[in-house]
Amino acid sequence: MEISRIVGGALLLGLGLLPAAALATLGQALPPGAVAGNSPPPLALRAVPQAAYSVAQSQDPAGRRIREFAGADGIVFAVAWQGASLPDMRQLLGDYFPAYVSSQQSNRAGLNRLDGHRPGLVVISAGRTRAFHGLAYVPALLPAGLDIEQLK
Repeated sequence: MEISRIVGGALLLGLGLLPAAALATLGQALPPGAVAGNSPPPLALRAVPQAAYSVAQSQDPAGRRIREFAGADGIVFAVAWQGASLPDMRQLLGDYFPAYVSSQQSNRAGLNRLDGHRPGLVVISAGRTRAFHGLAYVPALLPAGLDIEQLK
């Protein structure tokens, strides 16, 4: 009985240490002070040298790496993911999710690849079992002069 309490307590502690999920969705602002605190945060926010954007990186409960690219105004203009499965695309894309679904329905890139270009949204995604990655961005929100290849 004592062992089960110790194991249960360790599991709860472990769950509390899991990194946070993505902080914002595509087209929304990253919350101010997202990285405040004295201990190392589960989310890294860094300014990219000589660039007009910052990158917020997190890991969701399933271990997928999520990167959110925000312009100088704090608005997320792109999101990227990498992991064993697709993340919650509805959460990541927010109001752009219907355009993503439309891209999937007309996909001609192949079974394990999505190259969706819709007005207002571009999604490039590929993967197979336990190895998915992708990038979604809003062309109108891209910082001036940014080459999208820099984000991949």
